[in-house]
Amino acid sequence: MISDRDIRTHADLYTDQIYNVKNAHVLKAKISRLVVDVNRAPDDIELECRLQVDGVVVRTTPDGKIIYKSPPDLNAIRERIKKYHYTFHEELEEKIEKTSAKFFIDAHSMWSSGPKSLKDAGEKRAEICLGNRDYTSCTRSQTHFIKHFFESHGFNVAINKPYRGKFILGYHCHRKKSPGIQIEFNRSLYLNEKTLARNKAKVEQLNKLIEELVEKIADKF
Repeated sequence: MISDRDIRTHADLYTDQIYNVKNAHVLKAKISRLVVDVNRAPDDIELECRLQVDGVVVRTTPDGKIIYKSPPDLNAIRERIKKYHYTFHEELEEKIEKTSAKFFIDAHSMWSSGPKSLKDAGEKRAEICLGNRDYTSCTRSQTHFIKHFFESHGFNVAINKPYRGKFILGYHCHRKKSPGIQIEFNRSLYLNEKTLARNKAKVEQLNKLIEELVEKIADKF
């Protein structure tokens, strides 16, 4: 029941360009989080508690729009999880194991203010949010090294507000003791939030910034 624009609105637009840098092993999610969210636990099935706005498959977008005339049943949800969620994490796990990667970045973007379904609804957000699941996916010193890096380039940075990190950090970093952090860029930095049009120069600027950060992390950690 939603439009193509709605689907784009709830995608991490242009992050494939921002975070695609040399000396990093990159895996891109290829399915909309409105179909299945790879950053939620595969058994977090909201159908069992009304299939609302959170969970691995949802009925409602973060800004309150109903997605389906007839929501998928439990079997359909399990098929989505098997087809998209399991394969993504299997590929990610294989990539981590086969490479000499030192640090994990879960790459995202966020709206400049919270959508109405979240606790920070209507609140203005920082330019960058770093999530570390309350300092369980990486150390305080690693977190603040990255925070200070962004601050040295003139950005204001929040830690674990509004996003702490979900299943990706919890499974691949916290449980497996592999250090990593979630980075959320405020979309107002590089796109028009009404038209969704990118600012090409800003996207390129953030791409260079991530490239520099990756090199510094490789040297430091």
